[in-house]
Amino acid sequence: MKKKIFHFLTYRYHQGTASKQEKQLFDRWYQSLDQRQEVLPTDLPEREQRSLNHILQVIDSRSVVDSKTSFKSWKWFAGVAAVLLCITGITVFIQQFNQVETKLAVEHAYRIFETQVGERKELALPDGSKVILNARSSLRIDEKQYGKVSRTVELLTGEAFFDVEKDSSLAFIVLAGPLQTRVLGTSFGIQAYPEMAAQVVSVYSGRVQVQHGEHTLGILTYGEQIRFDKVSANSALLHFDADRSKSWMSGRSFLRQASFSELALAIRNNYGITLKAGDERIVRQQYSLPIQERVPFKDVLQAICKIHNNRSRKEGDTVLIY
Repeated sequence: MKKKIFHFLTYRYHQGTASKQEKQLFDRWYQSLDQRQEVLPTDLPEREQRSLNHILQVIDSRSVVDSKTSFKSWKWFAGVAAVLLCITGITVFIQQFNQVETKLAVEHAYRIFETQVGERKELALPDGSKVILNARSSLRIDEKQYGKVSRTVELLTGEAFFDVEKDSSLAFIVLAGPLQTRVLGTSFGIQAYPEMAAQVVSVYSGRVQVQHGEHTLGILTYGEQIRFDKVSANSALLHFDADRSKSWMSGRSFLRQASFSELALAIRNNYGITLKAGDERIVRQQYSLPIQERVPFKDVLQAICKIHNNRSRKEGDTVLIY
């Protein structure tokens, strides 16, 4: 009879016939279980038996009314339920009832896509979205979790262009350094090379929300970009030339009033050579020129030097501009 009472109380709750007080007590008990550790202990059967024995002892100690009147008086049932719900030693639901699903540990299956110097790679994601990785870039995706709660990828380093398949029920999220970029369906690019002082998010269609922690840096539309300074954590909303900005996907880079660091990035991506400024004067200079991977580096270097009448000296894989 004591086990039947416990079964009967559990059955009433899951059938939706429990009173308001019983439901509140049961919910508090459920929440306390939900906050406990998800991994099942190795001595689960012993723990279950001890918990059940404890429950039945408490029921037995409170069984001061006969079996006939007990089923007619819901006040008595509420009292028994209150005792059951206050027991603090239970860590899992008793498996015999099979009324509540046990939480399972989240499984991950990470896959990393990488590109080398002068290499670009196009990826097709499970939902039909496309990603194009620029040179020296790395993207990580959890193949088991992607598309379940959200569509999340991580740009570990480098630059990528995203053409996202529209899905109003699942946001597409890119984690890159300290920034989180969230969209439903659009195309945008993210530049997150470690040697650059700023991280850049550029929008080619649709709307994109960019966040730094809990702070929203901006909601961008076509032709807008956010430049986030990694050191100061300041950001600026700018306009850019969308056609020229994504030219790298076809093997060409059009630099327009680019800083020396941007020039050096384009050279390293295409040729694997490091440009170094000889002094602050060189650092402050700006450069406008096309860089194509099929053009030999010596010809590109000559064009770079002519812009400001500079000279160069090669030292291994490093070229000093002075």
